[in-house]
Amino acid sequence: MVSPVPPVPQPLAGLSRDQLVAASAGWLAAYLNLHGMGLGYIYQRRWGAFWIGGAAAVGASVLLAGASALLVNNLPPAQRPQSPEEQNLWVGGAAALGGYAGVFAVGVGSAVEAGLAVNRARRRLQSPAGI
Repeated sequence: MVSPVPPVPQPLAGLSRDQLVAASAGWLAAYLNLHGMGLGYIYQRRWGAFWIGGAAAVGASVLLAGASALLVNNLPPAQRPQSPEEQNLWVGGAAALGGYAGVFAVGVGSAVEAGLAVNRARRRLQSPAGI
């Protein structure tokens, strides 16, 4: 006689949004967001923040890449690279550096925000209802 397999309990099923965020480790969510990929938001199951952070990372990368390329392109003639290949190399390098700076800036900002979200959720759960 074979006994039936008991159902596996779902530990996070039925929890409110604040309970899910409060149950996550703030330091881990912050660390996962430092890369600029929003993995901390996935860990916290905060999908709106994930998509907003992704859009911010793309926007900041494009903005800083364009600004860096424009800056190199508008150098004084004495400092400007003379050959087109060298100029393309400088503009491309500045754009890449600007793009990385944008992702890094969004990563640091989202890491701080993910850690603060855990603290806010824990405070809301500890405060009496209605206050």
